[in-house]
Amino acid sequence: MDSSSVNKALVIFVCSLAVLTVSASFYRYVVTKDFLVTYEIDCDPAISICYVGCEDDACTEEYYYQEIERYAPTLLGLCGADISECDAANTCMINEVQCTLASCNPIKTPGECVGPNL
Repeated sequence: MDSSSVNKALVIFVCSLAVLTVSASFYRYVVTKDFLVTYEIDCDPAISICYVGCEDDACTEEYYYQEIERYAPTLLGLCGADISECDAANTCMINEVQCTLASCNPIKTPGECVGPNL
């Protein structure tokens, strides 16, 4: 085998591998929607430790939030395509395996949290 045959074989192998990788990713993310979604939910700083966010670049108005993370198929099953008006999206269900509610950690992010006893 000469070097041009080896180069052609290598190019074919790499292209085949790239096509397989793209196909597998397409199937996972688009067809089965098998990925985690992280989004913000409202937080009351009187009872929880909350992240502080800004409505604009000048930070003239603040808002308080927690983060929730869950699998996209679970979220779609609970709320459909629009989670903005879905109350079930704001809490983790008791039997839900992959759902995490994250409050701000004042030790890891000092100055970015607000809440009781801070």
